[in-house]
Amino acid sequence: MKPYHPPKLPVKLEPNKFYLELADASLELGNLNGLCQNLPNPSILIAPLLSKEATVSSKIEGTRSTVSDVLKFEATGIPKYDDTIEVSNYKRAMLMAIDVLKERKLDLSFIKTLHQILLERARGYQKRGKFREVQVWVGVKGAKIEEASYIPPEPFLVPEYMENLENYILSENQEHPLVKIAIIHYQFEAIHPFEDGNGRIGRLLIPLYLYWKKILNLPILYISGYFERYRDEYIDKLNYVDKTQNYEEWIKFFLISIRNQSKQTQTLIYKILKLKENVEEKIKKIKSPYKQEVINLMFSKPFFRRSDLKLEKMTSIRLLKKLVSFGILEELDIKGIKGKVYVFNELVKILSY
Repeated sequence: MKPYHPPKLPVKLEPNKFYLELADASLELGNLNGLCQNLPNPSILIAPLLSKEATVSSKIEGTRSTVSDVLKFEATGIPKYDDTIEVSNYKRAMLMAIDVLKERKLDLSFIKTLHQILLERARGYQKRGKFREVQVWVGVKGAKIEEASYIPPEPFLVPEYMENLENYILSENQEHPLVKIAIIHYQFEAIHPFEDGNGRIGRLLIPLYLYWKKILNLPILYISGYFERYRDEYIDKLNYVDKTQNYEEWIKFFLISIRNQSKQTQTLIYKILKLKENVEEKIKKIKSPYKQEVINLMFSKPFFRRSDLKLEKMTSIRLLKKLVSFGILEELDIKGIKGKVYVFNELVKILSY
């Protein structure tokens, strides 16, 4: 097998082959965005939803860490597995992007910054933020290049391909943004510009592009759930473009994933909002002007320590004891950690399914 050279962008498409899927995807994505716009405090959804997306996207690459593992690491600094840090980095990269993309373009410099964060303290960290200078290939773990299922372009072609991709991302053409991000995702995976982390960066770009283009007010689309559930088909559709240069079947699959995951994300949001209502009802009897601060912390950080609650020490201790006595929080003693770690188990359960 020789290195594959994907066509430069833009490519000619036949929109009549996927217009129904595009209409359905646009409708459901609009419903998701409308839901977020009408929430009084949408920011509380960002951290939990990004934790789920980070975990599932990384799972596609073979990581073992669960949502619970990642959240516990973020509270304690103690990773259960080596890959727990990588999953947490994915979430950190997304949180950074939410702020940065308000002022900055989604260009190559930005993509390299994402990669730098993704690989911080992780495998392959020496090459983070740098395009590859060696030939890589895709195959089963440990496969030699002769056994590869896909060989991306040679390293000397990567800068040229990535400049073409950047021009396409930044161009103002007539393509619908959902079709455009489908092409961007395919092209990025075909180029495979980094030695490691290509799959996760490629999936990160999907909600971030939609956020940057103001299709989504927050990049909380839980897209990797569909790709993980239909992993073989996801890979087959990408490979089909390599073999045939027919993009329409991949675009149809991609748009179906957008439609389905927009619905899934809405369902997830409703579950989180219902849980919030239940908690607020349970703690009505607590007479404290600070209980809303505790609720906001619990939903943004389901594993946390008392010091995360920026209140006077005795005030926070009394509040947390009451929430434990109500069965809302659980206290954990973790070896190597001074003081209690509190966990909001009901939210962790929702994010784990």
